[in-house]
Amino acid sequence: MPRRPRPARWLALMLLCAAPQPRRAQRPARPLAPPTAAALRPALDSLYGALARGDSAALRRWLADDLTWLDPGSGREVGKAQLLAAAGGARGPAATYDVDSVRVRTVAGAPGLALLGYRRVDRRRVGGYESTARWRAADLFAWRGGRWQLVRHARSWLPAPVAAAAVVPLDSAALAAFVGRYAVAPGLVDDVHWEGGHLVATITGFPPGARLVPVGATVFSPDGTGALLAFERDAAGRVTGYVQGFPDGRVLRRPRLP
Repeated sequence: MPRRPRPARWLALMLLCAAPQPRRAQRPARPLAPPTAAALRPALDSLYGALARGDSAALRRWLADDLTWLDPGSGREVGKAQLLAAAGGARGPAATYDVDSVRVRTVAGAPGLALLGYRRVDRRRVGGYESTARWRAADLFAWRGGRWQLVRHARSWLPAPVAAAAVVPLDSAALAAFVGRYAVAPGLVDDVHWEGGHLVATITGFPPGARLVPVGATVFSPDGTGALLAFERDAAGRVTGYVQGFPDGRVLRRPRLP
């Protein structure tokens, strides 16, 4: 008849069987490599490709849940859900997005964050007309869930020179009618004068001024970029001031001083 194990030995045997067995040492997680333009470019291309197709399902995986997308047209901050809804419900001509000059900056002490700066050109074609908008964009990407995701997007207009075909030739007699001083604000005057054979507008205290490039009989583009400036006339044909519109929607009227 076999002998029963003593209680002490039996208890020791049970504890030995219940004790967790030693596991093999796990390899430490590989540190995240410093972000580079080559590493982030696939994320940018996939993100804008999904936007161009209106593919909200593909776009979703590249957007962080706490995304902030700044719309320069309205100044509103749009979240992930709003951007996905807008992308999926887009109507009208499809857009193409060309991205170049991508630069990446790291965040000290945060290898999982990357600051991207790049140029973006948006194109939409309607019949034989192509609408083009150029931007300077700044993005913040974070490494989450095994991929880079967009956390914040902001962009601003990138002015382009007026095309030579848009410039209207005006003789000196026609241009001379616009020479004068225009009230900007108390103590500030915009002095429109001849300089180097061109009309130049210089606001008090802000030299050297902007060259007024004619794009119409009374419409000019300061320095050939950005806002438009249109002179106004009274019933007798005298120049009474000008109106200036800006990309952010501001419209300012400057009366001519005696």
